Amino acid sequence: MSVNVFLVLFCCVAVVLSQGTGSGNDGNLRLCIVEGRGAYKRAPTHCPVLDKEKAGIECVLGTDRLDCLRRISKGTVDFGVFSPEDLVAAQWANIDVLVTNELRFRSKPFARNIVAVVNRRILPDHSSTLHAVLRNSTLCHPGETMDDLRPLSETLSGYLERLVLERSCDPTLSNTENKLKALADFYWQACKAGPWVPDPNRDAELKSKYSSLCAACARKCSADDPYWGNAGSLTCLADGVGDVTWGEADDVAAYFKIKNGTTLAGAENFAYLCRDGTWRDLSQEPCVWLRRPWNIIVAKRKASEAVIRVANSLSDSGAVVGAGWRGALAALLEARAAPAAALRPPRAPLDYLAAAHGFREAYSQPACDPPRHIVLCTTSLLANNKCEWLSEAGAVYGVAPPLQCVRREDTAACLRAVRAGECDAATAGSDWLVPALRDYNLTAVLHEVTPIVEKTNTIVAYVNSDSQISKMADLRGKRAAFPRYDGAAWHSVKHYITQHEKVSCKEYVESYFKEICAPGLDGKKCYEEGEADALKSLVEGKSDVAFISMNTYNTFKDSAAPLSNDMKKIVPLCPEQNQKYCFVSWSSLGHIFAANNITLTRKHELINVFTKLDQLFGKHPPFHNPMFSMYGAFNHENEVIFHSNTKSLAPSTVLKTHPYDKIPYNLELIVSNITDFTCDFGAKVAPSLIMLVATLVVFLINS
Repeated sequence: MSVNVFLVLFCCVAVVLSQGTGSGNDGNLRLCIVEGRGAYKRAPTHCPVLDKEKAGIECVLGTDRLDCLRRISKGTVDFGVFSPEDLVAAQWANIDVLVTNELRFRSKPFARNIVAVVNRRILPDHSSTLHAVLRNSTLCHPGETMDDLRPLSETLSGYLERLVLERSCDPTLSNTENKLKALADFYWQACKAGPWVPDPNRDAELKSKYSSLCAACARKCSADDPYWGNAGSLTCLADGVGDVTWGEADDVAAYFKIKNGTTLAGAENFAYLCRDGTWRDLSQEPCVWLRRPWNIIVAKRKASEAVIRVANSLSDSGAVVGAGWRGALAALLEARAAPAAALRPPRAPLDYLAAAHGFREAYSQPACDPPRHIVLCTTSLLANNKCEWLSEAGAVYGVAPPLQCVRREDTAACLRAVRAGECDAATAGSDWLVPALRDYNLTAVLHEVTPIVEKTNTIVAYVNSDSQISKMADLRGKRAAFPRYDGAAWHSVKHYITQHEKVSCKEYVESYFKEICAPGLDGKKCYEEGEADALKSLVEGKSDVAFISMNTYNTFKDSAAPLSNDMKKIVPLCPEQNQKYCFVSWSSLGHIFAANNITLTRKHELINVFTKLDQLFGKHPPFHNPMFSMYGAFNHENEVIFHSNTKSLAPSTVLKTHPYDKIPYNLELIVSNITDFTCDFGAKVAPSLIMLVATLVVFLINS
């Protein structure tokens, strides 16, 4: 073995043995990783290699990248891989971390260099302003995506647009429509293909209203259009359809074959347009409008030098992939090549981003005056913290108007705040569906939906198998247990029985059941509010039927709780009309409520903001691992603001589409057809009215 090889091996071993400053066992460095959404999971494959070879590095699974950033800032983990967009969020949230290494896979200082290319036919004879050159031209827009890759994120696209356009701030138009109007007013026509907003109906409305922005497209102005995306927008330009586009400098060079000696025929008709209104030949060095940095390794201050030594060891060894702990670490870091040389000294996020021309400016664009917000009401400190992080993450990706968070003591207080106009929206489960419509004059603008029936909010009638109750009609005269009065179970059962047993609402409330326990009804409290106590009432023989969810029943049936031993005789009673699913009703996991009297523009904005947040941070592609997780755990707690089983946010129209339209007895649709809640009001306030009348009578007698 040569001396040089021995020295390299010695240095590599020293790296492993000399960490000591990490937050893990024996001073090990703790790496925070976020698993992707695909079938392949990195942690089970590569983390055991680090342990087996005593690499001095431990794996910690984070919920999302911002979760990892918070952990690094708190010192519970030491380093991780992040995007430059994550650093923007870290900057806004005052996260104290350092950037140690760039993860380059090409020998270029920046991951993306955005340039503008124009057809020379629109260039004036003499130097001019950018505004004058592009006014009334045809734009080949590359489109927008919800990720960090190609074509452009909405934030970066919006920044490039606003370098040219004057801002539109019409208070009668939504934020999105103001952007579209500014584009349509400035350019003669364009091909801005792809979705403009997530809601397809609203998308079609906007494309009809601003049809000039689709006039240059080859087909339907969708993401399938030949002129969509980086290559598509360059084709739009080369075909002579458009006059200007933005693109990645390498893509432009490759498309026009600038560097391979066989320049594309007609390339001489195009030029780079600079931000100052000047232009350059395509054969010259391009003038860059915007640079995007590489992904980076971020560490806590105390561990930054140790992290640099580990990252540099990947470069020193030249082994980015393959066997051994370095190959495992490279896979966990998603490093396609050895990390670039360490940043010396390690830099604060703000300083690192400053080197990328235009990038920081893209995330600090001035808003309209007065600024607009979507104010979401939360009911706990934890929920408010999650809301604020969701707001930061959304702002990074250009979700506008930005989310703003306020806190009230409970759900009822939040619904009152929405009714009073103090907040724009509040989230609540289906137990609040009727009260929100009836008592607070609200409407559910979006629902937390899942196509998996077992994960929805279901209401099932459970009975004792020895009770001789075999059909729903047998429940007349029996003792009924509800989780609470005025909730989803109460209204579901009331609707089913009044519809199928042909009894009046008044008869149902007053005499259908021999006895009702529904905490809150007539001021009675036979047990604590909740499904567990309603089930316990049935198991203990205090009730004949309990109306609870499948989830609660399965939780106790399959758990080691004492109640599970007594549940062997508890069985579901399936409605004759719903033997397949066996429930009395089902409803979405949760709802976003807004005031019933908000303007249509404001409703569009509210729906657009939350559906964009859902696309970015919900359970959708395209992210390999997300910046933030709307439906995941937050600070190790589940069901914060939104439910973990939520698949997506959707308007009520989704309930009439596949697969939801095939599932009978949906509570949202039932409630939407109810216009008279007199029966419920009567049952709820009768005792207080009687007491009021009695008090008044006593007062009159005594006076």
